[in-house]
Order: sequence, then structure tokens, then C-alpha cells
Amino acid sequence: MRTKYKPWAKPFIEEHNDKTISLEEFALLEYPIYLEIGCGKGQFIVDMAKKNKDISFIGVERNVTCCGFTLKKIVEEEINNAKLFVGDGEKVVEVIKDNSVKYLFLNFSDPWPKKRHNKRRLTHDNFLKQYKRIISDDGYIIFKTDNVELFEFSLDKFIESGLEIVSLTRDYQQLDEFDTMTEYETNFRNKGVKINRLIAKRK
Repeated sequence: MRTKYKPWAKPFIEEHNDKTISLEEFALLEYPIYLEIGCGKGQFIVDMAKKNKDISFIGVERNVTCCGFTLKKIVEEEINNAKLFVGDGEKVVEVIKDNSVKYLFLNFSDPWPKKRHNKRRLTHDNFLKQYKRIISDDGYIIFKTDNVELFEFSLDKFIESGLEIVSLTRDYQQLDEFDTMTEYETNFRNKGVKINRLIAKRK
């Protein structure tokens, strides 16, 4: 479901630009980077930051209204170890240094169901090529989705790209220690919808 436009979001983001990160700043970041691409309204990254206060997390989201909700959580809950990039994930992965991402989270990404839109999927070959470059030798890509077609598509792409699948489940029920739920995941679990999850790394 698309998030309804909120006129307050853009001014709020501008007011709290100390909690955002620019593309130029992204290009200067060093290992270890903990990154969520497509952070939506920010529940995952905020909860991860609260649970792991010694780690700095960065969320990437192009929807301005969703970014407003994320920053609202960060500001109101006084989160000091999470920042937000407002823009496309494609631009971010192009500038990140090689071998600098320790954890890359892809949570309930837009499935782009029409075949002509496949290249927009965050698990398409074009993105996976960049992920392989930016994740470190001890880094991981963690992908969760309720969408079975997207999961099977993504699994094939991960394997074709030469990434190693270290964990895979089509009914992820228990949270790993280094994990938390997004808004979508909470809703899906309450409805009994199965969660698909895989973890991959470089070979």
C-alpha cells in the first residue's frame, strides 16, 4: 500500500537535516557500514539502533513522506546512532567504497510485479553487482519479503551472481539476535502470512 502524501514531511526533513546524510558524505564512509535500502517508515532501523547503541545505522528511502515518518521516530525517540539518506538506493550503491558494508538489509522491498519493471527490483542483477563490490569479506546481505514470486526471482539472481547463500527459509518465524521487525513484518505475522528470508555473502 502506498503511503499517503503528508505535506509536513519535507519541511520536517529540512528542519532536521543533522539526522540526514548526503551523497557526498556517503562516498566518504569507511567500513563497517550498516545499511538498510528501502527503510520505509523506519521501524526496523530505529529498533536496530536502539538495540545496538554501539553501531551506527543508515537508512535509505526515496519516498519523502516515509522519510518524514522515519525522521520523526529518530528525533522523538532521541536516536543518536541512525541517519537517513533521502533518495534512490541506486545512487547510494554507486558511490559507496569497495568492501565497506558489513550488513546490508533489504526488507520487504517493492516487488515491482510487472515484468518490464524487473530492473527496478533491489535484487536485480544491476544492484547485486554493486552489492558484491561494496560488502566486505565478513559482510552479509539479508533479504526478507512476503512476496513469494519476488523471493524466488531474487534467490535465482543471488545464485547467478555468484553470491553464497548461507541461510534460507520460506517460513521465517523466529527473530535472529541481530534482527527486528518492520511495520510490514508485524502486520504480516499477525495475519499468518509466511515470511521468506535469506542471508548471502561473497564467496
